[in-house]
This record gives sequence, C-alpha cells and structure tokens, in this order.
Amino acid sequence: MKKIWILWGMWPQASLHFYQMLIQQASKDSQNSRNQDYPYLILSNIPVPDLIQWESSKDITLDMVNSAAKSLEIAGADFLVMPCNTMHLFKEDITKWVSIPFISMIDCIVDTIKQRGIRKIWLLGSSTTMQSSLYTRALNRLWVITIIPDESKHNILSWIIRKCIANWVTSNDVELIELYCNELHEMWAEAIILWCTELPLILKDSPKSLNLIASSEILAKEALIYSQT
Repeated sequence: MKKIWILWGMWPQASLHFYQMLIQQASKDSQNSRNQDYPYLILSNIPVPDLIQWESSKDITLDMVNSAAKSLEIAGADFLVMPCNTMHLFKEDITKWVSIPFISMIDCIVDTIKQRGIRKIWLLGSSTTMQSSLYTRALNRLWVITIIPDESKHNILSWIIRKCIANWVTSNDVELIELYCNELHEMWAEAIILWCTELPLILKDSPKSLNLIASSEILAKEALIYSQT
C-alpha cells in the first residue's frame, strides 16, 4: 500500500475531518477492518499564515511548505494530497519541489462532476478561492456552467469561515448558509461545491436535499483508491 503524505495545517480541524473521512472510507471498503487494511499515512501539519488573505503571506507560506516538502519526501511518501482548496493556488510551486505524484483536489472534483453528468454548479467558498479560477477554468472546458456568488456573499461566507476557524460558529451562521443554498437551488443549481474544507464542518448536519459536494470528501475517496493501486 502506498504511503500518503497529507499536507495539512490550513486549519487543523478541517484537516482532522479529512483524516477521519479517509479512515472511515477505509473501514467501509474493508470486509474485516483489519489494522493492515488502513492506509499508511504521513502527516505534515504546517501552521501557515491566513490563507483567506493569502497574497500578503504567500512568500512565508511557500517557504514553510517547501521545507516540509523536502523532509516528507525523504520520509518515503509515495504521493501527496492537500485537503485545502486555497493551497491549490500554490500547486505549480509545490510540484516543482517534489518528484512524487500530487493528487489534486480540483481534478478529483472535476472528474466527479463529469461522472455525475452535472451541467450547472454553484461554487461556495472563501473570497480568495471564489475570486480565483481554480475550478471554473477546468469545468468550463467540460461545458459545465459555474456560478459564483456576488461579492457581498463572498464577504459573508469568508466571515463565517473565519468564525469556524476560531471555533465560534453559531446556529444562525449555519441557518444563513443553508438559506443561501436553498436560494441557489431555486435558481436551478444542480449541485453546490463546498469550495472550502471548513464548509463541510459547518454544514455537517444539513439536509441531503441541498446536494452539497464536499471537496475534502471526494479527495479522501480518491486518495484511498490511489493508495491501493
């Protein structure tokens, strides 16, 4: 079984959620749930600066990730995953530093959308990710319509995500995002991509009728499959 290097620390709680989903998926896939059926994991927790306003801290973040990349590859990792959408803005830089494969969360989501035949997607995330073309460029090539909230919604979502990082999200925050998701479906959204790994935590008890696609959950499934090949 391949060794998975999980580059995390872009809010450890979201990374822990990814780790739990990876283990749960392994347990689900295994008939006997033996210890040797679980993946070989190498965890790298990097307390990088605020990624919501990433431009001001880009150089510091890249230096920290570069140092970790060198040490973790020496440790024998076979491939790399990052359970953080915003960190994928640095994908080209990071892949220059390592020779092992990089399983992109973005690619996993795009493949999932293609397999499900979804033609119209709403994207929900922080202002940083929603202002980027991380998903839109790839989905547009598949003729998938991608719709991004207006700037006022960017600010609201970013604020709630910051509250999640600080561990003081309220029920009103959850209700506000759920209300917004319902509005999106009324505007003919087939599905909503949770474009930030904090959002699945905030919406963990939300109804399935919202048809939410959690990027971290998709990545966990794909990482497990790749580790077994």
